[in-house]
Amino acid sequence: MYSIAIVDDDDNDISALKSVLERYFKENGGECSIAVFHDGADLIKDYCPRYDLVFLDIDMERLNGMAAAQHIRKTDEFTAIIFVTRMAKYAIKGYSVSALDFIVKPLEYFSFALKLRRALAYVDSNHRKTVCLKEGNSVSYIDESDIMYIETLKHYLVYHTKQRNLKIFASLKSALDTLSPEKFCMCNRCYIVNLRYVTEIKDNIVVVGGDELIISRYRRKEFMEALARFWGKRG
Repeated sequence: MYSIAIVDDDDNDISALKSVLERYFKENGGECSIAVFHDGADLIKDYCPRYDLVFLDIDMERLNGMAAAQHIRKTDEFTAIIFVTRMAKYAIKGYSVSALDFIVKPLEYFSFALKLRRALAYVDSNHRKTVCLKEGNSVSYIDESDIMYIETLKHYLVYHTKQRNLKIFASLKSALDTLSPEKFCMCNRCYIVNLRYVTEIKDNIVVVGGDELIISRYRRKEFMEALARFWGKRG
């Protein structure tokens, strides 16, 4: 299911966008959940990367779409942003926030469907996976793409992420089973590495997020092959 946000201060425009979205998924299959915000300020309040696709109106009273997009990009580089506007001349500024596309109001279904199809293909190719970490009565949800590496520490795991480190009681195998196998690989029996954050290989050392981790002789061949496949696909 795709998670979609609509951010617009005009109820008629919100209804029109919801209608074409529902029509698209009815005709093409698949499902979506739609969250509605009536201003950019409402979207960015306690924002976390939970949406696959955000439709942003540019002209809103409290916080316009461009400013909201700039806020999103501070913590979220993956969510697809599409500006929906009557002011096409301003949408070109979207390149500064890596906007995927823009749509001019009023919406025309077939043109919209083409743009949405491309947007969903982008989402699929950059699929984001959420990992649930439980420790006692505490539950944390983190984006898989934010994990730089996972370290085993006796019977605990330390998740080294872009924002913070999380320590939970679990096994390395259980962690590996929840992660995308094409993106993560063990460099030795104590570490699982997110291949995206590998910046350097020097002898038996891999540099991940600025930290140096040992590549074991036993794991080296598998690790280097996984790294080559990962960067080959990205290229």
